Amino acid sequence: GSLLSLSLCPLLSRPHSSQQHTSTALRSLVARKSLGLGFQSKAKILAVGSTAHSRGFQTFSLPDLPYDYGALEPAISGEIMQLHHQKHHQTYVTNYNKALEQLHDAIAKGDAAAVVKLQSAIKFNGGG
Repeated sequence: GSLLSLSLCPLLSRPHSSQQHTSTALRSLVARKSLGLGFQSKAKILAVGSTAHSRGFQTFSLPDLPYDYGALEPAISGEIMQLHHQKHHQTYVTNYNKALEQLHDAIAKGDAAAVVKLQSAIKFNGGG
């Protein structure tokens, strides 16, 4: 899974496994769509700075670390921390937002196969 939940950068805290949460959320969204209830975002806020997207789904942004990148030196260099946070972790957030957008589109189209296919990307990029 992703490294978003490392103790160095605690972005996610969920009482259930990411697989349970993703499967339950996807089933719920597909059921709502098939019952004609539309897409109603009940997304859990996973990261500081999440915002409602104009198309009706929530997007997320990478929060700043609560400490300076150099705070863990000499054990971990500030340069490595900055690279890891700004590049590595940002990639997870970017890919999670892309998968959520694709999920929103698939649900709007009633494309159950695409919804199922997106589970792994959502779990990997947004899971702990």
